[in-house]
Amino acid sequence: MISVKVLFITLSVLLCALITSNVTAQGAADRSSQQHSPHVHGEAELQAALDNDRLLLEFRSPAMNLVGFEHPPRDHRQQAAIERAGKLLSSPQARFTFPGTECRAIRVQVEQPYDHLRHTNDDRDNYQHEHEHEHEHEHEHEHDIEEHQQHTEFTARYLFHCHQSEKLTRIVTDLFSRFPGIRRIQASWVLPGSQGAATMTPSHSQLEVD
Repeated sequence: MISVKVLFITLSVLLCALITSNVTAQGAADRSSQQHSPHVHGEAELQAALDNDRLLLEFRSPAMNLVGFEHPPRDHRQQAAIERAGKLLSSPQARFTFPGTECRAIRVQVEQPYDHLRHTNDDRDNYQHEHEHEHEHEHEHEHDIEEHQQHTEFTARYLFHCHQSEKLTRIVTDLFSRFPGIRRIQASWVLPGSQGAATMTPSHSQLEVD
């Protein structure tokens, strides 16, 4: 039996094929723009690939859209916001529905920014001392922002097993209502015999993939 790891690799290759192909001129332009400007506030991206009965979804968003900031957490409130966003993204059955067929999540992988700093901060009780030594740590925070700027995105990958995957025609999400900072999701997909790209919005939060 093929391993989950191999499935992720296989479906990721399909996603790469979609990204590099000319789905439409506009779709290619949108993809190029996002690759060079990953921190477009209000915009996120969703990619989907179907291989037999296995569906891979990958969601990416700047942290600003989900938690309202893009710097290392400065207090418990901000850390809690990151944890809450990560927890919401870790519930694929709640975040996505598939009218016309049934898809069950069998693997979830969520990468949230500054997770490595959380353990360091907890060890030295950083959040309390930060206010007492604000000036002392000001330069340190600026350095963190600069050094870890590449980690200010959330990435979530979901592997689903779909019953009667040939009936998959729509992917519906509640990401807009859960994260009001998201105004657009640039979506792309590759299915057996079809591929495409579309823009999802709060008023049109379903992706037609037929």
